[in-house]
Amino acid sequence: MFSDNVDSRNSIDQMTHPRRETRQISVPSTFIRASAKPSGSAETELIYGTLFHIHEVGRGWVWGQSENRLPGRKYPGYVGWVKASHLEDIYLDPGFVVSARTAPVFVKSSIKSEVKTVLSMGSVVSGETFGDFVRTELGFIHKNHARRLTSSPQAEWVSIAEQFLECPYIWGGISGFGLDCSGLVQTALRLAGKDAPRDSDQQAILGKPVEISSGFTNLKRGDLVFWKGHVGIMSSPKELLHANAHHMRVEREPLDTANIRIKKNAGPVTGIRRL
Repeated sequence: MFSDNVDSRNSIDQMTHPRRETRQISVPSTFIRASAKPSGSAETELIYGTLFHIHEVGRGWVWGQSENRLPGRKYPGYVGWVKASHLEDIYLDPGFVVSARTAPVFVKSSIKSEVKTVLSMGSVVSGETFGDFVRTELGFIHKNHARRLTSSPQAEWVSIAEQFLECPYIWGGISGFGLDCSGLVQTALRLAGKDAPRDSDQQAILGKPVEISSGFTNLKRGDLVFWKGHVGIMSSPKELLHANAHHMRVEREPLDTANIRIKKNAGPVTGIRRL
């Protein structure tokens, strides 16, 4: 059960800012920034194939709104500035999605050939099957690293999240190159054919509330646990999976252990939601 509430940080007044054009992200990873400069605060990461609706153009930067292209999308993308050089014309038929945490793109249909670039899980590409590979506009991706957009996810969403264990923590990240706590939740749900808002306070409306019991004795795999400014995923009734700045990576640890540490700075658990 998902809410249709939309946060103003993810919406554009179409009357004030009419759309100029729509392009797609052309690099493996870039960031929407709060201002049109490299030092601008990072809002969220965008990965290859993500749509970007341009509303204003600056010197080497464009301002607009991102849009996820995976099936099941429901929530609007983030608003902000992106480097113009990180955008290109849209490939109209993104038939495949990267399903591995990261996937090398080979120059030829051979694992011994040169690696041209590396894409993150969730990147969308146009292509066709070519033996053991998918031949894309960028090069060749092994068939074990990509699946058709129209095919069913190969794992339930918590299993997808678990593929990011030990992945570096990066503020605003949503990819196999690094992610933050809410980025882990959003990316895993998206790859499972669902969707989620970008930030933890927005995600706290997902699903149904679960009582915060003494000792957390009533939790299940897949429950979301929230603190002020932080969210984690229960990978079992006792263990929390979360991207966090303490370990600087995605870690799995006992919920009791994590809660003792987190509440020193963020306070007690503010909510638990069951999807």
